[in-house]
Amino acid sequence: MASKTSAPKQPRPAPKKAPPAARKTPKAAAAEAASKPATKPAPAAKARLPAKLPSARKVVRSVAKAIETSPVGKAGALTSAVLRTRRAGLLSRRVRNKIVVVTGASSGIGEDCALKLAAAGATVILAARTPQKLHDTLAKIEARGGKAFAYACDLSDMADCERFIEKVLAEHRHVDILINNAGRSIRRSVKASFDRFHDFERTMQLNYFGALKLIFGFAPMMLARKSGHIINISSIGVLASPPRFSAYVASKAALDAFSWCAAPEFADANVRFTTINMPLVRTPMIAPTKLYDAFPTLSPDEAAELVMSAVIDKPKRVATSLGLAGAVAQAVAPGVSEFVLNQAYRLFPDSAAARGLSDEEAAAEMAALPKSPVDLARKLFAQVFSGVHW
Repeated sequence: MASKTSAPKQPRPAPKKAPPAARKTPKAAAAEAASKPATKPAPAAKARLPAKLPSARKVVRSVAKAIETSPVGKAGALTSAVLRTRRAGLLSRRVRNKIVVVTGASSGIGEDCALKLAAAGATVILAARTPQKLHDTLAKIEARGGKAFAYACDLSDMADCERFIEKVLAEHRHVDILINNAGRSIRRSVKASFDRFHDFERTMQLNYFGALKLIFGFAPMMLARKSGHIINISSIGVLASPPRFSAYVASKAALDAFSWCAAPEFADANVRFTTINMPLVRTPMIAPTKLYDAFPTLSPDEAAELVMSAVIDKPKRVATSLGLAGAVAQAVAPGVSEFVLNQAYRLFPDSAAARGLSDEEAAAEMAALPKSPVDLARKLFAQVFSGVHW
């Protein structure tokens, strides 16, 4: 058998070496570089942004929600609930079986006060102008097991005030606590009020004379019984003097001044006066003024809690830190305070109705007003530093 022999392997040829590149002159290298097409750098990866950034209000709400659900937030809520329960007990001891008159009791702060007082065991006398709303508040109280009586009364009408006082004393013999809550607010600059003297008459009639009439009607029996408490719901404006509220603030300041003068005369008869310089509260009274959306406000429940604190502790004054800061600024640096208030006056114009604007003009102006605290600060900063470039 013939054997197959494999052919001997041929050695692989060595790879040919490229000839050394000829040394290029600087001019040739530059010409070659210029002739080559420019290479584009690889595009950087684009950062993905959310389609729509959350608003400041949503961010605040989400942060508040996170705090509420955290252990610290839950502990704070528990502490607040315990304090409220304790305060409810103190309120009950103070007002149980007492007769309490609440004016403006058909809505807002007055209604919340009436509900809290009735729940604490007081007999609440409800006074307001609209009978149907009064009876709605009365129905709420009775549905919760409380005791109340409703009397329709226009507190800006002195004859109606007298009828109300006579009826209450005839049916209940005396009043232990009087809460002068009803009020009227008017926002209008002085120069827009030259032909509206009745604005000042109307605010004084309700905010001052109406409240004073009730004090004069119920205080004699308080003095005779050597027991009583008169609580006047005033305004933070009396401390801070905001522009465009001269009619409203003047009427509230008159009642404040009367109370501070009368209190020493009544002190040894155990009849106390308390003035509450209430901040902005989300009630129907401020609802038409949309610029208030840019300011922090209390809820009617929070405002009513301030009133309940006054009922329990009987202080001379109840005021927020913001109101007290305004009063200190007026006293210590009146020039600076006036400058700040002037900027506020320029920032927020009189209402469209006060100046007779058309619906289109009013809508355009409303769109330009600050809608949040951040927007308010931005516009105020731009106004103060107009013409200054950073």
